[in-house]
Amino acid sequence: MFFRGLLRLRLSVTSRCNYSCVFCHREGQPRGAEDALTAEDYGFIASALSRIGAVHYKLTGGEPLMRDDVDAVVARIVRAGGSVSLVTNGYLLRDWAERLAAAGLSRVNVSVHSADPARYSAVTGAPPDSLKRALGGIAKCAELGLGVKINAVVLRGVNTDRESVKELVRLASRAGAALQFIELMPVGLSPREFDELHEPVETVVAVLSSLGARPLRLREDLHNRPVYELGGVKIEIVKGYANPVFCVACSTLRLTYDGKLLLCLYGSAGTDILPYIRGRDAEGLIRAVVAALVRRGRGGGGPAGELLSAPGLRPAGEVPCSKA
Repeated sequence: MFFRGLLRLRLSVTSRCNYSCVFCHREGQPRGAEDALTAEDYGFIASALSRIGAVHYKLTGGEPLMRDDVDAVVARIVRAGGSVSLVTNGYLLRDWAERLAAAGLSRVNVSVHSADPARYSAVTGAPPDSLKRALGGIAKCAELGLGVKINAVVLRGVNTDRESVKELVRLASRAGAALQFIELMPVGLSPREFDELHEPVETVVAVLSSLGARPLRLREDLHNRPVYELGGVKIEIVKGYANPVFCVACSTLRLTYDGKLLLCLYGSAGTDILPYIRGRDAEGLIRAVVAALVRRGRGGGGPAGELLSAPGLRPAGEVPCSKA
């Protein structure tokens, strides 16, 4: 059996969100329930899992900045020896940036799917001034020395044309940020909705290439993602579905806001590890996580499909990937 270790844990710290993005998969969870885990719980998780190599933690939601103790969550994980990044829509980011930096946050991923305010508002369901607020949060994080990466989910008719791609690259350049284009995943959408919104990320890769982007490498530490450079901006390409090379290089597990351990976004209901967390049973927690890693084996993503790779970056050979 092929055993992939655990380096990263994606923590959905709340189901609440102040946006209503048209494509949102909610990390595979229902929205509206109370947050089950405390900041102390997350510190315990990080302390226990450091014993089996977990070092990187990404806070997601919902919108993690909806938690009034999100800085304490960061601080507890950092105190336990973990590095912490956070995914946010950016609306509340300027208000939180100083406290997050003081707590030890290393990086923020800010979702900006279009540099056009009207398109941004249409996609997110947020007020017209929301893009300006998000950009203000990005600027504040850069001022504080936090790493910033802009996430853009690839959406047909929104950000796949030449001018839209150029504007997102320019936005990232002005902010001193990295940029990643993420292919839409068929989670949380009806087949009709997915078909209407989905555009292969290869479309954006072709645009980037036509603009003069040059391939740099594959991020072997994170799903074998192709990395490009254009105008000084590092651009990552994320194809997380029907991509066996992405899945086989995955060292991430997911934890829902109510204490369920998921092998993958495409997986089942997951393993309830809340009793181990609340009981401060480190050995039980470790056993449950290791059992999940072994159970995942070669699987962990969508069905096997075509590998996306930048020109000159295709790894030798393909590794099969089955659905978890």
